[in-house]
Amino acid sequence: MILPKDTDLFHVHTFRCKHAEETGDEEYIKKALKLGKTGIWFTDHAPFPGNPFGYRMDMEELPEYFDTLYSLKEKYKGTLDVHIGLETEYFPSFDKDGYYKELLSDSRLEFLLLGQHMAEDPTGGYTFYWDSERLKAEEYVALCDAVIAGMESGYFSIVAHPDRSFRKCDKWLPGMEKKSKIIHRHSVAKGIPLEINMGSYSFEKQFWPEFWALKPEEEKTLYGLDAHALSEVDERLELIKEFGK
Repeated sequence: MILPKDTDLFHVHTFRCKHAEETGDEEYIKKALKLGKTGIWFTDHAPFPGNPFGYRMDMEELPEYFDTLYSLKEKYKGTLDVHIGLETEYFPSFDKDGYYKELLSDSRLEFLLLGQHMAEDPTGGYTFYWDSERLKAEEYVALCDAVIAGMESGYFSIVAHPDRSFRKCDKWLPGMEKKSKIIHRHSVAKGIPLEINMGSYSFEKQFWPEFWALKPEEEKTLYGLDAHALSEVDERLELIKEFGK
């Protein structure tokens, strides 16, 4: 897979995810051109069969997502590189049912971005059903394990906001360091870049410098906007500068 360039806008959502600005896809493309960018990478939240989760497009909207973005890709060919991706979690049960292979069978989909916002509970259900005490103590383990399993699956080209797995934690713990080192090792071994997410950088307990301090020299990283509004494109490009790029 061709990876995002420093001159691209990477990790852009659309109105279909139900928690983003009601802005047309082409407006983001126009914004990229105005900023002098060479490409844009759309990564809206993927739906799942049966629509069991909120804050993402419905399965019925997926064909239109592909159709619209592919049409724009053709329209702007030679002017701006428009990349079509999906951000999604890794769930073993959906893997078993062939969900990820089915997604990737559509030739218009260029890549899957692994964004683990929740994990399957081994006893059934999902981590978002856990009570607050269990989430605080155990969620990061479940999320990190899911990220690791997703990297091993071979479906994903990039990992989004890996340090957001620790969002329920109050302080850096030995267990967090252990899981972080495993994620970094997998990143190097599998050749899967990790995203330094500017959305996480904007919020407390979602960006963890301790995680990035463990980064091996040979590991590939890239900056992601995680933009859900046109204004966030500008704001988060400024955050990248602040970060030190």
